Amino acid sequence: MRHKDWMIPAMMLTLALAGGLPACAGEPDQTQWKLANFTWVKRVPAEAGAEPSTHPAPLTEAALVEVLGSVKLLSDGQEAPLFEQAELKGLAKALSEAFALARPGEDLVLLSTSRRGGGFMDPALGLTARLFVREGALNLLVHDARLDFMGRYSADRTLPDFAYGARKAASAVKLQAPGARALRADWLALPLAAPATGTTPATAPAAAPVPVSAAQPTPPGLRDPAFYEAQIQKLRALKQLRDENLITEAEYKEKRGAILKTF
Repeated sequence: MRHKDWMIPAMMLTLALAGGLPACAGEPDQTQWKLANFTWVKRVPAEAGAEPSTHPAPLTEAALVEVLGSVKLLSDGQEAPLFEQAELKGLAKALSEAFALARPGEDLVLLSTSRRGGGFMDPALGLTARLFVREGALNLLVHDARLDFMGRYSADRTLPDFAYGARKAASAVKLQAPGARALRADWLALPLAAPATGTTPATAPAAAPVPVSAAQPTPPGLRDPAFYEAQIQKLRALKQLRDENLITEAEYKEKRGAILKTF
């Protein structure tokens, strides 16, 4: 069994060099991703009384850019993108790695500071939010959408106590996004599309779901790089569950073997 353990890192490196996966991913004990002085993503304990989330969650960078890029901020009767596109590209990698490591009792929080509007003379404004995945949706709670704190910091190096959004306390922010459930004005449940497994011709009848244990392996040449990324994240999550004694060794070996057979 031991010889299989080094196959996964080797496979990840091969895929990374081929452009299919990022060359580096978050370490299992990593809790913070600092992208700039005032832009970061953190894994934190969920709020007291919060129901367990569906973590770890294998979300790709592309999926995160798409779903978060659809969110609009409503202010003074006008709407604007909550995130800048350039801003999202940097955040998506950190969020993808953090969600792959997050536990059911954790949330992610982020501070992102950007020149909103894209112009050189536009002020750098902060955005604070709390995120977690539950019931097939990415929950986004925003506390500050346009926090003006850099002027004060430049003057006397004073930073505010950043607040990231809370389940039990609404902020003044108003959000909307196509297809999202508005749990509050500042809290959206953004639906996550199921991972694509291939295209079925329009004339072909829909296939019935096949249990993982009985599924026939897809020829390696037809695998999408996103598929390998998802399996790697599953293996990491499975090992973490075993290391924390949340599943037995027998369950770990059974599920790990099923995942490896899909490669």
